[in-house]
Amino acid sequence: MTGYSTPMPRPRRDVLIALAWLAAFAVAMAYVEAAVVVYLRLLYYPDGFCIEGAASLQCVPPSALAIEIGREAATIVMLVAVAFLSAGKNWWVRLAHFMWAFALWDIFYYIWLYVLLRWPPGPMTVDVLFLIPRPWIAPVLMPVVISLLMIGSALAILRRRP
Repeated sequence: MTGYSTPMPRPRRDVLIALAWLAAFAVAMAYVEAAVVVYLRLLYYPDGFCIEGAASLQCVPPSALAIEIGREAATIVMLVAVAFLSAGKNWWVRLAHFMWAFALWDIFYYIWLYVLLRWPPGPMTVDVLFLIPRPWIAPVLMPVVISLLMIGSALAILRRRP
């Protein structure tokens, strides 16, 4: 062993610009999503929001839940679309851009909820993470950790792509 190592290639300037624009989109979109949730909580949980399981969603009419499922699906479509538009034709780069945007959106969604509502009070606070295909309920820490892993994976992919 000679002590030499091959340095990891640095991301090109155009990659960094694309990631910056994706980040701007994700942070802004997270604000919009958080604002919608603020309104929903005011409507359906005027005495405070606390999730103890799927039964905690029973106060939300089925028609409103259907709209929420549609909103969640539209969110994923928008994140996929912006990743495809920003990444050319390389599927690995598209995947990296999607993971980057999704992860930042998810993390900033909780940051905006905290800014707007001072919620969640801590990382172990239970939330409804997603409604598709059925309610996913877990501590807020779970999507944040997964999002951080996605950010790391996206950056690793982008460092290795030509």
